[in-house]
Amino acid sequence: MGALIPRDGQPAGLLAGSFNPLTRAHAAIAVAGHRAGCDPVVLSMAPVSLAKEGVERAHPLDRLDWVCRWARRHSWAVVALASHPLLVDQAEALRERLGTRAQVALLLGSDKAAQLVEPHWYEDLDAALERLGQAASLLVAERAGYPPAELPLAVTALRLPAWAPERSSTEARSAAAAGQPLDHLVPAAVAAAIRRSAAYDPDPSAYQTRAAALDALVGQGVTQDVAQNVLEDAGGKQLAAPAPSGGAKTARGAWWS
Repeated sequence: MGALIPRDGQPAGLLAGSFNPLTRAHAAIAVAGHRAGCDPVVLSMAPVSLAKEGVERAHPLDRLDWVCRWARRHSWAVVALASHPLLVDQAEALRERLGTRAQVALLLGSDKAAQLVEPHWYEDLDAALERLGQAASLLVAERAGYPPAELPLAVTALRLPAWAPERSSTEARSAAAAGQPLDHLVPAAVAAAIRRSAAYDPDPSAYQTRAAALDALVGQGVTQDVAQNVLEDAGGKQLAAPAPSGGAKTARGAWWS
């Protein structure tokens, strides 16, 4: 896992999502962004994302841990926790963290790109799009069933492997609940962690105990004050709470490497 330091002349990529769970499609977008010149690529997780407020599992700390497991294998990847789900807020927060002269490239699928112009997310759509145009450029990957939207912003196509647009977090949750293989849907390290946690099992009782323990960690300020806190539950499952190391908070979000 890398540091939040952009290379000279290269934009920092920003891939935002709830990562519930992180899929191979998310990973493919991050890799494609890096190959397109973004360094670092920041995977920014908002505990609750727009239009997904009703999805209860998995717990945000588990999801954050899964993203970190993948990012540790890539020296250019940085993990961040964002307090605001709007992409314009996250792009501005990252640019503020890096310095106003830094470049930010927003990495997103065509489904999320279409949401950028949906007025019900904003108090003032035109003002929000103007802010976004000043804060970031857009690299958009086509996703199956979501043709490229017409946006009043400059867009560059982000090429993905042919299989990538078919992978979704919804499909991964359904497969996990049915006890089906996950490795073709999510990175191997994430698949193993999902199976250990029982996050999406049809019977939620075991995971509710785990989620309560994770809530207790959050209540203790783990995500801000502790560099690494690992708790073993009665069943031997590992509850990992990644946390900032020398990070900084902005008005719109918290960022750390």
